[in-house]
Amino acid sequence: MQVLLGLSSVSLERDQLVAIRGGVGARVICLRGSLWVTQENAAEDQLLEMGESLVIEHPGLTVVMALDPASVRIAEPVSRKGLRDLALRWLRGDGLARPAMVA
Repeated sequence: MQVLLGLSSVSLERDQLVAIRGGVGARVICLRGSLWVTQENAAEDQLLEMGESLVIEHPGLTVVMALDPASVRIAEPVSRKGLRDLALRWLRGDGLARPAMVA
């Protein structure tokens, strides 16, 4: 299975897995349910509940397992250039929502 990072979410039944290899910097986002995440060479595993996320910090294999029916999104790392471009677009008002100014 190929997942387009940042654009796709995957629905998992209890005990189903998603394996991510070489995902350093990618963000694992729990959209629904509960997820167990283990990263190769990490000291501890992590649990994610709906709305929580983590950034993959270790090279090698990362395994995400659903503890109950769940949905997960794996988002690509945002480069510094990407953040800069996003900030510039926001400042120019290029189609991005801007907060209302308070007088």
